[in-house]
Amino acid sequence: MKKIKNGASIDPTEQTPQSTPALLMRSLTVVLTNLIPLYGVLHEGWNSFTVIVLFIAEGVIVLLTDVIKRLLRVQKAAKGVLFFEVVFIFFFGFFAILIFGREESSSDLLETIKSAYQSVKTVPLWPVVGILVMRMVRTLQELMASGLFSGHIRQKLYFSGGGWMFLLFFLVMTAPFIADRGPNPFAGLIALIVLKSSGEIFAVWASRIDHAIK
Repeated sequence: MKKIKNGASIDPTEQTPQSTPALLMRSLTVVLTNLIPLYGVLHEGWNSFTVIVLFIAEGVIVLLTDVIKRLLRVQKAAKGVLFFEVVFIFFFGFFAILIFGREESSSDLLETIKSAYQSVKTVPLWPVVGILVMRMVRTLQELMASGLFSGHIRQKLYFSGGGWMFLLFFLVMTAPFIADRGPNPFAGLIALIVLKSSGEIFAVWASRIDHAIK
């Protein structure tokens, strides 16, 4: 039901822009999340495979957070989107792991899967846990903005997997050119992480930018 204010009709469910401090806090969680692979590249010597596996693991975590949103707030009409997320993240993630984790000497599918699985086992667990924690914090921020706890809706709650699928596809397709076959693989990995961070920060501020344009 719309209310009348100063002669104009106001929809009580209409989104209001999030405050600058709220957007800065969400941006900070994005930066902290991406500091994990950046630290690994700078101090642990992680290669492109380890970084890609972490990106895929984050994709699975994003899917988990979208399931939480689906149970709490997102409308049933979005169920098809969630199904597409499951199919894309798992099948594309599996494909990416096979491509990046296989040994060059692997000649058939079973050997390729085995070598990729052995490569995944070498990826440390702590960065996955760190990404999980930061993603849960980001989801909590979105739930708070949706009015789940206060009843005052400032922002609609959306699935994060749609934009993440596009970003994951871009990162996986770009990695071989700038982080493997590029002139400076080390700098390429850092550039890959910076590109990912930039895309996620833009997504955080997109609603504010859109509101400012309108």
